[in-house]
Amino acid sequence: MLSCWVLLLALLGGACALPAPLGYSQALAQAVDSYNQRPEVQNAFRLLSADPEPGPNVQLSSLHNLNFTIMETRCQARSGAQLDSCEFKEDGLVKDCAAPVVLQGGRAVLDVTCVDSMADVSGDTTGGGPRGVWDPPELGVPFPRR
Repeated sequence: MLSCWVLLLALLGGACALPAPLGYSQALAQAVDSYNQRPEVQNAFRLLSADPEPGPNVQLSSLHNLNFTIMETRCQARSGAQLDSCEFKEDGLVKDCAAPVVLQGGRAVLDVTCVDSMADVSGDTTGGGPRGVWDPPELGVPFPRR
């Protein structure tokens, strides 16, 4: 009987130790981080927008691709700086990115592809970022209002 309780506790303890499934916002942050780790990236990029924008009704499991736009910041790519504290670089590069969403065991495996954007992003040099950018409190990353 004791071995049954030990087995039950072991199973319950193992279930509690499983990582939480990756959310949409975390997948976007992981994708941006993945891009910033590339050897050719000198200055870090920060999330500028995502389609769809993160929200409580957006589930990563319902998406086939992550589609997002990033913009170059003034921070060095591998400096260890917090991206949300990095100001956008005036006339910084803007890139449109996509990553197929492949879930393996609750984790996203992302293969990020980015191309130079054709969008015109007007810089606001006093605020450190493009006009219309806001920081959702739950993410700490900017998204333009539409």
